[in-house]
Amino acid sequence: MKMVKLEKIFVNASARARNIKIIEQLFSQIDLSNVKKVLEVGCGIGVLSSYLAEKYKWEVTGIDLDPEQIKKAKNDHRENKYLKFLEADATKLPFRDSGFDLVLSSDALHHIVSDLDKALSEISRVLRPNGFYVLNDLTFPRLGFFKKWRIPVEDVVNYMKRNNLKIVYEKKPKITIMEWRFSIIFQKSPNDYHK
Repeated sequence: MKMVKLEKIFVNASARARNIKIIEQLFSQIDLSNVKKVLEVGCGIGVLSSYLAEKYKWEVTGIDLDPEQIKKAKNDHRENKYLKFLEADATKLPFRDSGFDLVLSSDALHHIVSDLDKALSEISRVLRPNGFYVLNDLTFPRLGFFKKWRIPVEDVVNYMKRNNLKIVYEKKPKITIMEWRFSIIFQKSPNDYHK
């Protein structure tokens, strides 16, 4: 699901820079020594992808379904051997099986709640054995207007466990008036190879 114009203004102005701090805190919970290839699902205008490519010298691919966001990412951040951006659907990732050491999504999954199982399946498919999926997102109260963005956190956890990913770190939802923010790091089983 693409964001509406007002949401893009808010997200592009503030939320992505905040996500760098959150992701760095999450990274402190895991061993990143074997990470070389990274996929950011829902990269928006590319702030986090660009930061990771520059700081860690990882090969980072940022994807987003919205062509306007990808165009802005490419305009604002020079693509190079460490960084590239693609317009792609999280439910049909155009990558080979087990191709990434780390997949992350920050404030992206709540935009695809209706196809959450497909997106999680694809994330699991492209993640290599022992690789990490770093998830930071929002879920909302089960109230009228907000229901369409509500991520059932327990469903995400159960789905990933059924697909051979275990939780290595979890920060339960932080409840505020409008949102619940949560973070989970999953690690794929060392014996899980897609055929």
